[in-house]
Amino acid sequence: MTAFHNKSVLVLGGSRGIGAAIVRRFVADGASVVFSYSGSPEAAERLAAETGSTAVQADSADRDAVISWSATAARWTC
Repeated sequence: MTAFHNKSVLVLGGSRGIGAAIVRRFVADGASVVFSYSGSPEAAERLAAETGSTAVQADSADRDAVISWSATAARWTC
């Protein structure tokens, strides 16, 4: 059993770079991951397909979008 088996993780800005590495690591450790992205839907779709995670478009600079995204993601993962 891995450290995050049966755990849910939300990653804000997870489609590229450090965020994508965080998504990959949590998935490798057994977590169910939902991550947001604002640009590059292609990168988000590739990462979601590669890892089995879920990508949701949300602009991290928009407070209301982040609140909405996190509330929606929490319903999916709980």
